[in-house]
Order: sequence, then C-alpha cells, then structure tokens
Amino acid sequence: MLDKIFGKKESGCCCGTRIVGLRQINVGGRSTGIMGLDETFKEYYQKGKRPDDAVGDDLVEDLRKLNFIAEGAEAMYKEAFLREYQRYCEARTK
Repeated sequence: MLDKIFGKKESGCCCGTRIVGLRQINVGGRSTGIMGLDETFKEYYQKGKRPDDAVGDDLVEDLRKLNFIAEGAEAMYKEAFLREYQRYCEARTK
C-alpha cells in the first residue's frame, strides 16, 4: 500500500508519488475519512478476497498504515470496512 503513495522504484513514474483517494464512511456512528480505501478494495477484489472475518482483520492491518486507528477501536473499523467492502463486491457482481 505504501508503494501506492510513494511509488516503486520500478514503477516508471517520473513524479515518484501517487495520490490515494479519501472517502468518508460511517465508523461507530461517526463519519470518518479513510485514505486508500477504494484502492485497497480494488486490490483485494482483484486477488479474489471476499468479505469475511479474516479479510476484515487484513483490512484493518493494511489501512492502519495510512490511517490512525486507535487501540481498542479495531472492531468498529473492522465492521465498517467489511460493510463497505461487501457493498464494493456486490456492486461488481451484479
């Protein structure tokens, strides 16, 4: 994921950095901005990962690299990420 922001040496991109999206989602009843959410969902979907508990843990781990997730709030973020990823997958299978 960090390569998406800072670029890879072999990426061939002259600028070296990439822009990641910021999207607002509901986390524990609050609107929260999450960086890299759509890019991460696209990557997971292309790898064939489906929304389940194990993927929820992976999403928290990966998205924590770009976003502050307070200790003890992981379950709320996991629930929100899985809900949004479920919607993402459903939109692509219709």
